[in-house]
Amino acid sequence: MREKINKAIDFIKNKRVAHYTIIIILGLLISIPFLWVQIRTSDDGWLHMLRLIGIDNAMEKGSFPFLVSPYFCNNWGYSMTAFYPTIVAYVPYILSFFAGSFFGGLKVFGALTTILSGIFMYNLVNEVTKKKGVSLLAAIIYMGLPYKLEDIYNRYAIGEFTSFVFIPIVFQGLYNLLKGDQKRHYYIAIGATGLLLSHTISTEYTAIFCVAYILVNIKDCLKDGVLKKIIINAVFIILMSALFLIPMLEFKSQAQYSIFTPEVIKTNGDYASKNTIELWQLIKDKGEENGVSFIVGIPFIAMLFSGVLVFNKIKDKERKFYITSIIFAAISIFMCTKFFPWKYMPNILCTLQYPWRMLGFALIFLTPICAINVYYLVKDINKKWLKDTIYVIIFIILIIFTAKELSAYKVKDTTIDDRYEQNTIENPKISYFSVYRDYMPLKALLEQRKYLVTRGDNTMVLSGEATIQNEVKDALHIDMDIKDVTKDTELELPFLYYPGYKVILKYDDKEIELETVESKYGFVQVIIPEDIKEGRIIVDYTATILDKIAYIISLVALIGFIVYIVFYRKKYKNIQEIDKIKG
Repeated sequence: MREKINKAIDFIKNKRVAHYTIIIILGLLISIPFLWVQIRTSDDGWLHMLRLIGIDNAMEKGSFPFLVSPYFCNNWGYSMTAFYPTIVAYVPYILSFFAGSFFGGLKVFGALTTILSGIFMYNLVNEVTKKKGVSLLAAIIYMGLPYKLEDIYNRYAIGEFTSFVFIPIVFQGLYNLLKGDQKRHYYIAIGATGLLLSHTISTEYTAIFCVAYILVNIKDCLKDGVLKKIIINAVFIILMSALFLIPMLEFKSQAQYSIFTPEVIKTNGDYASKNTIELWQLIKDKGEENGVSFIVGIPFIAMLFSGVLVFNKIKDKERKFYITSIIFAAISIFMCTKFFPWKYMPNILCTLQYPWRMLGFALIFLTPICAINVYYLVKDINKKWLKDTIYVIIFIILIIFTAKELSAYKVKDTTIDDRYEQNTIENPKISYFSVYRDYMPLKALLEQRKYLVTRGDNTMVLSGEATIQNEVKDALHIDMDIKDVTKDTELELPFLYYPGYKVILKYDDKEIELETVESKYGFVQVIIPEDIKEGRIIVDYTATILDKIAYIISLVALIGFIVYIVFYRKKYKNIQEIDKIKG
């Protein structure tokens, strides 16, 4: 009997499948608050509910790819999908079919990211230390980080908490390429593509840290094949992300949008410097109602500073990773504070808006450090039962602390999400004051309290002469008759300006496609090329050819990437077998 128990214990302690099972179970437990937390009442949750509803409307009324939501912004059509990454929109949308509601899809997605973040942190730490127990401890720490829980349950910052899944994959691939056997170097492309399709801000800063990591380990870049593999990963990242990058860049090239205007969107040094935090906030909250908590927790701090006792015991192979991680974490924390010179930083670095977002990076870098510290702290204990007991106690403390943090996310009304979703579905017309206006054409945004207040849902004559009759508008489609139109008459269609609208003019047995431009108010505008007695105009949102090509590029690149992995692993296996024979 004792032998069976010992075998079971050894299995739990040493087998990856057992550790993954533990991570999944703990991830589900950490996700329990989703049973009552309301997405609608979180900082950004309502926006992401609108995105899913908007995608659903676009699929019903628009053309592939579904970049414009037809009913948002007073029925003028509004694009969030072209500017906000793809994974965090379409994956929750797909999950909503299984969950039975859009808010349910968002909750399932949140739970899924919690579990996956634990699994991929486990893989990263195992790549570095080759110690499964250390890896499991790191995964447990990582899943229960208070800041991460704030991201999920308080802010529902879907892009940011999804980045916690992909950043460890990026660094596992990079570590494997520079310090390991290069067997999993393509994890760089997997992680970076997922990151780029989830959160652009996290992608930007991850790229900076990756470059810094490469520079720190520049000698390893001189190894045979390393530079080539870096280039291969970079090419696949760009190509597989084309479905997001190309439409976004195309939109950006066609008009000025609020999201790309630092003064409007507040992505400048002045704004960033105003949103820094004090170091003491890592230990104690300010006490602001509905504020964001930056507490890291006593258990985390204790595990981190125990490194003072064990630093000299750390093996040389792990030491460089250990020191580099601490330096990166220190830089990240420094960037959270007012002491960092945000006012003098270029706007591209200030896109994060809130410097305290760098706390997430600090915790990602420090999580492996905490787990490594604990390992070396108990490593020299001779009695196996005592060592196991200490680990169990640490696990229990972490679970209790996480449970205490989760208890803060309580709500009285658990029907808010359902009411909001049903009301939006039944009344899909959303005022431009009821959405984030970050993705509106800048010209329209500047007119939000002037021209837009009185503008109706019909075609306007901006200059020239024209009589518009029998205008019928259905979502992103318009059919109307025009009479007595003079040459060069400017018509403003009731659609905010985004590339992809197709306008057909029929008259005198002719049929021509009119060029669309942005009006002075940020709407779609066309110019009638000649005098017309009677004619007909048909408008549809079809998306651009380039948008469609972008999806084809990503699909082909994904297939190519899978083929590359298969052949690379086969080649790697053959090399290993040859080396064994030679050995």
